[in-house]
Amino acid sequence: MRLYRSIEEIAPLGDTHRAVAIGTFDGVHLGHQAIIGRAVAAAAEMGGVATVLTFEPHPSLVLAPESTPLILTPLEPKLHLLQALGVQEVIAVPFDRRFSQLTPEGFCRLLLSERLGARQVTVGENFRFGRGGAGAPENLLEFGKELGFSVAAVRLMEMEGGPISSTRIRGLIELGRVEHAARLLGRPHSLEGYVVGGAGRGRDLGSPTANLDVSAHVAVPAHGVYVTLTDLGRGVEEPGVTSVGTNPTFETDGVTRVETYLLRFSGDLYSTKVRVGFLSRLRGQVTFSEAGMLIEQIGRDIAEAEAYFRDHRPDGTV
Repeated sequence: MRLYRSIEEIAPLGDTHRAVAIGTFDGVHLGHQAIIGRAVAAAAEMGGVATVLTFEPHPSLVLAPESTPLILTPLEPKLHLLQALGVQEVIAVPFDRRFSQLTPEGFCRLLLSERLGARQVTVGENFRFGRGGAGAPENLLEFGKELGFSVAAVRLMEMEGGPISSTRIRGLIELGRVEHAARLLGRPHSLEGYVVGGAGRGRDLGSPTANLDVSAHVAVPAHGVYVTLTDLGRGVEEPGVTSVGTNPTFETDGVTRVETYLLRFSGDLYSTKVRVGFLSRLRGQVTFSEAGMLIEQIGRDIAEAEAYFRDHRPDGTV
């Protein structure tokens, strides 16, 4: 899959046409997948290129920095998800003040027509574009008639009593409802980062943990303990238990930490980039009056996680 990080980089395709899905696509949830799937199918039908036009950083960081949402999927994991959906190229448009002033007509004429040579464009029915969000799908359709591209506006998907949206999923994650969030995403919510050194207390307590360095801008589940599956790369996934919280039994700095105990792995993961997927919440964060009580609770957490994996794997193994 090819990545363009600026409008100027976009290469012309000659007689080959692009089918373009447009959106921020934070989360690449089931609703986003429907939009992207429509573009992938259109590209296959016309013998063209399936393209995603997205924005980096999240537009609200420029337009309303005081209310910027936490990110579900930073660019790198988003690219992996898009590739798995059959996307052939991604244009990650640098979203800045200058770009935000582009009129709806300029967006269609200069970007979609002249730069991309789009033949088909797919968006969500609530898509807005151009200065002040003045452009809507019906405007896109009108410009498309003039500029030679068709437009498909995909209806919002609903599930379990509400629309599938990034905002709704963020809310579920903030509450620790990771199983519900996973149903809307189509996969577990995950955090990606490098394993860094910690205080070493996990090892002292008999349960050494991998401490994940997580960006402050990413949506982290509510404080508590979770059943997780950690991707170590190269197709290796390890079951585990992950604590998200301030470690109140020992720490007073209030810093949120993400610490994973891998049930079956022993080895050095320092400086390794991993992805931790959140499968189920076991309990909330608890402060223990002594280390012995914490050790006993860790044992119960591990037993519950092992039971979870036995129940959710066809062969009954952990």
